[in-house]
Amino acid sequence: MPQIGYAHRPVALGTRGMVAAAHPLATLAGIETLKSGGTAADAAVAVNGVLAVTQPNSCGLGGDLFCLYYEAATGRVHFLNGSGRSGARASLDELARRGWSRLPVIGPPTVSVPGCVRGWAMLLERFGTRPLGELLRPAISAADGFSISSLVSQAIDEYASVTPDPEWHRVFTPGGRAPALGERFAQPDLARTLRDLTVDGPALFYTGRVGQAIVRRLEADGFLTAEDLATHTGEWGEPIATTYRSTRVFETPPPTQGLAALLTLNLLEDTPLPRLRVHSVEHLHLLLEMVKLAYADRDRWIGDPAHARLPVEALLSKAYAARRRTQFDPEKAQSFAFGDPEGDTTGFVVADPAGNVISVIQSLFNGFGAGVVVPGTGVTLQNRGRHFNLDPAHPAVLAPRKRPFHTLIAAIATRDDRPVLAFATMGGNGQAMFHAQVLTNVFDYGMDIQEAIERPRFLIGAFLPDEPADTTHIEARVPARVVAALARRGHHVKRAPEFFTRVGHAHGIVLRDGTLMGGADPRGDGVALGF
Repeated sequence: MPQIGYAHRPVALGTRGMVAAAHPLATLAGIETLKSGGTAADAAVAVNGVLAVTQPNSCGLGGDLFCLYYEAATGRVHFLNGSGRSGARASLDELARRGWSRLPVIGPPTVSVPGCVRGWAMLLERFGTRPLGELLRPAISAADGFSISSLVSQAIDEYASVTPDPEWHRVFTPGGRAPALGERFAQPDLARTLRDLTVDGPALFYTGRVGQAIVRRLEADGFLTAEDLATHTGEWGEPIATTYRSTRVFETPPPTQGLAALLTLNLLEDTPLPRLRVHSVEHLHLLLEMVKLAYADRDRWIGDPAHARLPVEALLSKAYAARRRTQFDPEKAQSFAFGDPEGDTTGFVVADPAGNVISVIQSLFNGFGAGVVVPGTGVTLQNRGRHFNLDPAHPAVLAPRKRPFHTLIAAIATRDDRPVLAFATMGGNGQAMFHAQVLTNVFDYGMDIQEAIERPRFLIGAFLPDEPADTTHIEARVPARVVAALARRGHHVKRAPEFFTRVGHAHGIVLRDGTLMGGADPRGDGVALGF
């Protein structure tokens, strides 16, 4: 197998527990929780709490959460939907009343109910063993001050010209500038919120001091009401899954785009992919075209299942994949219509000594979400509501108290009802295509999880107004001759940096013969540690 960019880091190894997350302090918090006897659920909350502080552009208490939890005692994979709904005032009629032809990208109208804090509580109620106060100590310590990374410093600097929110600027640009690399960055309001959360629990966020502050901030130009917050709850449910070769792959169901990752795997299953040279023209052309087919269906069919009938079972049938696959042309790129079947995020994974495994995805959506920080709380609110559709016939049409379409997904794979992989990555719209690329690196090419994450990736999508919608950004470690050959087949390709942050910051754990193998993405600040 040709090596295109050897792994920069060795794969992390362990036999009892493993954590792979987007910041070293978060990974350490998870490891310490596991070593003290906590479960994967306990460690996940500890990890997420620290990430909410150290990766404030990507995630936080004002965002949403989804996770898959493999329960060792039963061999089951559980799905937690910790996402919020649109406000009671969100509707097409309200947009018309305000004279808007589209939803804004940031600002109060894009804020849906933040589901993260309630999601933590639900996860701990079912699978946790430690009190929230214990689990949030590392996050509180970080909020009192931590050394900021260059990635976050740069994110703050770049976003300062985007949001007009004065509270955001007060929190993130003290002294009128972004904190520099290595500078101690403190968030005292957020530290207070975290301390109050250990005492008051989720009520703080939905009916208490923080919830009331959210309502006051949004009452003039947002869609949320006090009742929207007070009545919010997450939901436990069933994941969706397909088989890929000898492996069962679970993903988060609608309203997330996990369906697109599974559709891609179904389309790839009966192809010669494992026999193709990795990152050859044939390999990349096949992946690109199957991703495009899957995304065409994603964009047509995914919405809130509580508000629309979604043909998930039919879309995931092998017969449907076989019909869709016939449209593939091995010699040229195409645009695909959907079939008829009859921003920024953080993803992390944890495996505990008891055999439980969790894959978590948590986000504000765009960098710093809506760009709105709630005064006196340190909480940045998400802009997940910008993803509603304005077509009245679409499953994701804007309506009151409805979950929007989510790019967020998480994956767990099993063989014989035992976990073999957990994986999650940030990357917005690209997450499903990143799942397909990394998982096939593992399952088809036998790479360890660190190499599978580090190998070059592509991202389909336009960043500039004059770019085609199907512009394909390919990391420059792929040879120029391969990129040129893809262009000759009709792909709109652009060479990206060798390690391009927009192709995700991925984290994964592979379980093999009693050994835990962890990988963390060199494109971000993360680290994997095992013991």
